[in-house]
Amino acid sequence: MAKQKDGVRKFGFRDKLAYAMGDFGCNMSFALNGTLTTFYTMYVGLSTEIMALLIILLKVWDGINDPIMGAIIDKFKPKNGKSKFKPFIFWGAIALVVSGAMVFLPVQKAPDFVKILVCIVGYLVWDTAYTIVNVPYGSMANVITDVPEERASLSMWRSVGAMIANLPVMALLPMIMYQDYYINGVLQVHPTTGKPLERLVGERVFFVALIMGVLGFLAFLVLIKGTTERVKPLENQEPEAQMNKEKVNYFKVIKSFAKNKAAIGITVASIFQLIMMNGLAVATNALYKDFFHMGQESGLFQLVSYLPLIIAMPLIVPLVKKFGKKEASQWPLLLGVLGGVLMVVIPKEVFLAKGGVILWAVLQLLVSLSFAVFATVTWAMVADSIDYQEMQTGRREEGSVYAIYSLGRKIAQGLGASVVLLFLGWLGFQEADTQTIGDVIVEIPAIQTDEVANRIRLLIGVVYAICSLVQFVMIKFVFPLTREKVAEMNLKLGRTNEVKVELNTED
Repeated sequence: MAKQKDGVRKFGFRDKLAYAMGDFGCNMSFALNGTLTTFYTMYVGLSTEIMALLIILLKVWDGINDPIMGAIIDKFKPKNGKSKFKPFIFWGAIALVVSGAMVFLPVQKAPDFVKILVCIVGYLVWDTAYTIVNVPYGSMANVITDVPEERASLSMWRSVGAMIANLPVMALLPMIMYQDYYINGVLQVHPTTGKPLERLVGERVFFVALIMGVLGFLAFLVLIKGTTERVKPLENQEPEAQMNKEKVNYFKVIKSFAKNKAAIGITVASIFQLIMMNGLAVATNALYKDFFHMGQESGLFQLVSYLPLIIAMPLIVPLVKKFGKKEASQWPLLLGVLGGVLMVVIPKEVFLAKGGVILWAVLQLLVSLSFAVFATVTWAMVADSIDYQEMQTGRREEGSVYAIYSLGRKIAQGLGASVVLLFLGWLGFQEADTQTIGDVIVEIPAIQTDEVANRIRLLIGVVYAICSLVQFVMIKFVFPLTREKVAEMNLKLGRTNEVKVELNTED
């Protein structure tokens, strides 16, 4: 095995694969929690207004626990040179197994206050566990390597891990969640198209979440065992560097972050990307179920959106090396604006005609193609933003800076989903409901009228277009770290783009 001169194992495939498994583990939980709003509106039966309010309130806890977790990591001093990140990941991963399933307790027939209580408690416990895992995991990229190309590679492999987790969830979960809707043994069909109506079978999601939690825990064990931290923290450096160490002042970190154009640009761009990718979950599910009447097959069509990422994976490192992360990711984002506009201006009759769902899938492909490079190198750009703040302030605060960035992402997930839910309510979205007939509680599934389903189509197109445009503006005009500026920054920080190694035949 090739080792560096200080005896540390050379950065290589083992680090990449193990780091990918970290995002696989995160997304075994996070990908399923993307169905949270769908589960509680289309199965449990909470209104879009109540669900929107709950999500906003729950994100207040996100605003508290992310910065706290980041500060804890920055102040944590492990003994004997051990990792300050991996202990948090291990114990948080155990909590994720249980809490990920708690969110999806099947309480459809319970009183509303019980439904709300289960949603709040389940989410708070899950979110705390997820933060304990995700903040240190994201911060680890900065200590695994400080070489730009290797960081880009880690970012790419992180996207690989997320993709491997998301693909089966995206394809299989709708097949598990939806089934044809029967009343007294009679299949219910759409009055115009004659296609079967579908209902969401939410009680199955609990068991799926439990299985995915176990798979995620095993993936985190691979991450912990397979990664090596090579960038020495300040407390392990020379005595003179230790003497210059400042006590962490988190308010100073926030103030520095506010002056960090790189961090602001990447954070805002990521916020709008997540609004587009996660905030539309309920709308997209309703579109396929009630506009195209293909809810069970919806996952297969949405898989198309991952094709650009698959194609882009082997091209990312060469593209970054030739053009730079900012340069390679900015211009394709305009394709997303085009795709969203076409979703709005093309008449609904075209989409409802034979093959219309294929046309929609192609437009989704165009939107996904627009952010394929950006989504893949996002984490490397975050690492560069952390370096940029170190250059500005003289302090290295991976945990705190990453936590603020993570907070922005979580705000996007909450605020974006809430705003879309409110729009859905205004557009006439019908939630699931129950009706008591005698002593029997009868389910009334969430089924949208043709008019409401078409409004949902228009809403999705508008969100795609606006979010893609904002991402382009942030990366093009706000994020300052061009390829040349990254090179200058590395020189000022005393780093190089190459790692000198010597060969060693030991395993």
